[in-house]
Amino acid sequence: GYTILIKNFRDTISRGEIDIIARYGEEIVFVEVKSGCGKQFGPPETWVHPRKQQRIARAAQRFLQDHQLFDSPCRFDVIGIMLDQTPPHITHIEQAFWSNY
Repeated sequence: GYTILIKNFRDTISRGEIDIIARYGEEIVFVEVKSGCGKQFGPPETWVHPRKQQRIARAAQRFLQDHQLFDSPCRFDVIGIMLDQTPPHITHIEQAFWSNY
Protein backbone atom coordinates (compact mmCIF):
# COMPACT_ATOMS: atom_id res chain seq x y z
CA GLY A 1 0.00 0.00 0.00
CA TYR A 2 0.84 3.67 0.20
CA THR A 3 2.93 5.26 2.94
CA ILE A 4 2.20 8.96 3.35
CA LEU A 5 5.43 10.93 3.71
CA ILE A 6 4.11 14.51 3.82
CA LYS A 7 0.76 16.29 3.53
CA ASN A 8 0.39 19.86 2.23
CA PHE A 9 3.98 20.31 1.02
CA ARG A 10 4.65 23.89 -0.10
CA ASP A 11 7.59 25.19 -2.09
CA THR A 12 7.95 28.94 -1.65
CA ILE A 13 10.26 29.32 -4.66
CA SER A 14 7.96 27.80 -7.29
CA ARG A 15 4.82 28.72 -5.34
CA GLY A 16 3.78 25.13 -5.89
CA GLU A 17 2.04 22.91 -3.43
CA ILE A 18 1.41 19.20 -3.28
CA ASP A 19 -1.50 17.82 -1.28
CA ILE A 20 0.03 14.41 -0.54
CA ILE A 21 3.48 12.95 -1.09
CA ALA A 22 3.54 9.20 -0.61
CA ARG A 23 5.71 6.19 -1.26
CA TYR A 24 4.31 3.21 -3.12
CA GLY A 25 6.98 0.54 -3.26
CA GLU A 26 10.02 2.31 -4.71
CA GLU A 27 7.97 5.09 -6.32
CA ILE A 28 7.46 8.56 -4.90
CA VAL A 29 3.85 9.56 -5.65
CA PHE A 30 2.80 13.22 -5.78
CA VAL A 31 -0.96 13.50 -5.36
CA GLU A 32 -3.26 16.42 -6.12
CA VAL A 33 -6.68 16.13 -4.44
CA LYS A 34 -9.70 17.97 -5.82
CA SER A 35 -13.23 17.90 -4.43
CA GLY A 36 -16.50 19.40 -5.55
CA CYS A 37 -20.28 19.20 -5.70
CA GLY A 38 -22.49 19.09 -8.74
CA LYS A 39 -21.61 18.37 -12.34
CA GLN A 40 -21.65 21.86 -13.83
CA PHE A 41 -17.84 22.10 -13.97
CA GLY A 42 -17.17 18.44 -14.68
CA PRO A 43 -15.55 15.92 -12.38
CA PRO A 44 -13.00 17.38 -9.95
CA GLU A 45 -10.18 15.15 -11.17
CA THR A 46 -10.28 17.08 -14.48
CA TRP A 47 -9.60 20.43 -12.80
CA VAL A 48 -5.80 20.11 -12.72
CA HIS A 49 -4.87 22.31 -15.67
CA PRO A 50 -1.39 22.48 -17.29
CA ARG A 51 -0.27 25.51 -15.27
CA LYS A 52 -1.18 23.75 -12.01
CA GLN A 53 0.58 20.61 -13.25
CA GLN A 54 3.70 22.68 -13.90
CA ARG A 55 3.66 24.13 -10.37
CA ILE A 56 3.16 20.68 -8.86
CA ALA A 57 6.07 19.33 -10.93
CA ARG A 58 8.38 22.15 -9.81
CA ALA A 59 7.45 21.60 -6.18
CA ALA A 60 8.05 17.86 -6.68
CA GLN A 61 11.50 18.60 -8.09
CA ARG A 62 12.29 20.70 -5.00
CA PHE A 63 11.08 17.91 -2.70
CA LEU A 64 13.18 15.30 -4.51
CA GLN A 65 16.28 17.52 -4.31
CA ASP A 66 15.76 18.46 -0.66
CA HIS A 67 15.33 14.81 0.36
CA GLN A 68 18.07 13.44 -1.93
CA LEU A 69 15.55 11.29 -3.79
CA PHE A 70 16.21 12.70 -7.25
CA ASP A 71 16.98 9.27 -8.74
CA SER A 72 13.77 7.75 -7.37
CA PRO A 73 11.03 6.82 -9.81
CA CYS A 74 8.02 9.08 -9.35
CA ARG A 75 4.58 9.74 -10.72
CA PHE A 76 1.82 12.33 -10.50
CA ASP A 77 -1.66 11.16 -9.46
CA VAL A 78 -4.94 13.02 -9.12
CA ILE A 79 -7.75 12.12 -6.73
CA GLY A 80 -11.20 13.56 -7.38
CA ILE A 81 -13.92 13.50 -4.71
CA MET A 82 -17.58 14.20 -5.53
CA LEU A 83 -19.09 15.37 -2.25
CA ASP A 84 -22.72 15.48 -3.41
CA GLN A 85 -23.01 11.70 -3.33
CA THR A 86 -23.49 9.45 -0.31
CA PRO A 87 -20.97 8.07 0.23
CA PRO A 88 -18.73 10.51 -1.66
CA HIS A 89 -17.52 9.15 -4.99
CA ILE A 90 -13.71 8.93 -5.15
CA THR A 91 -11.74 8.61 -8.39
CA HIS A 92 -7.99 7.92 -8.27
CA ILE A 93 -6.12 8.50 -11.53
CA GLU A 94 -2.60 7.09 -11.43
CA GLN A 95 -0.06 8.80 -13.70
CA ALA A 96 -2.60 11.54 -14.41
CA PHE A 97 0.09 13.67 -16.01
CA TRP A 98 3.78 13.57 -16.80
CA SER A 99 6.51 16.13 -16.36
CA ASN A 100 10.13 16.49 -17.34
CA TYR A 101 10.44 19.09 -14.55
